[in-house]
Amino acid sequence: MSDEVRIITEELHKLGTQFEISADDLGRQLTAFRRRSDAEALCDGFGSRAAAGPYLELYEQAERALEQLRERLAEVAGGIRETAVATDAAEAELVETIREVR
Repeated sequence: MSDEVRIITEELHKLGTQFEISADDLGRQLTAFRRRSDAEALCDGFGSRAAAGPYLELYEQAERALEQLRERLAEVAGGIRETAVATDAAEAELVETIREVR
């Protein structure tokens, strides 16, 4: 096994973009989910807020979980982009240092 590590920043940029697209898609889907399944519609469907109670809890938990997932995907995308930029900068600095040594 080699001790060498090679980071392909183009792939990091692509991966960051994929996470960002996933976060955006999830955000749109969450908005659509909220429109189609709002709490009032659930109450109306069950006849009362008391009857819909357990389902309202599940609805709210699902909504929170999806929002947290969307936020986390966006955070990961940002972290990957920062890593790619830092890696590019470090490589450029290394190239410059090698040129100066020669």
